[in-house]
Amino acid sequence: MIYKPEIRFADIDSYGIVHNAKYLIYFEQSRIHLFQKIAGDWDWQKIGVLVASQKVEYRHPVKLSDKLEVEVWVKSVGKKSLTIAYEAFIVDGSIRHLSAESETVIVCFNPIYNETVEVPKLWRESIEKLGLMTRS
Repeated sequence: MIYKPEIRFADIDSYGIVHNAKYLIYFEQSRIHLFQKIAGDWDWQKIGVLVASQKVEYRHPVKLSDKLEVEVWVKSVGKKSLTIAYEAFIVDGSIRHLSAESETVIVCFNPIYNETVEVPKLWRESIEKLGLMTRS
């Protein structure tokens, strides 16, 4: 799945490039779009997710005028967790330059009981059915 974040002036640091922390927001937004496909309009107050870890490897700086695309997919599904993978590309016509790679481990969580829970069967089925374990 591809998400196209808008690069805002506020995202730019003193070097004229996107600040490294802004990538986390781009990845989070792409993950939200992915979860809309997986779970639809789900009640996250009953079964939510927590970020357990986030790894980012920066490859090439992004400038304000660049067009950015984030490919996002489910890398793996465990008993209570999912690993979401991302690749961010600067797009210049038909040429794509890798800007960053990332992975997020998220854990399913029930905030009512304050405990981790298994990945819902419906989510597993949706991931499989929609082919979300492969890159776009």
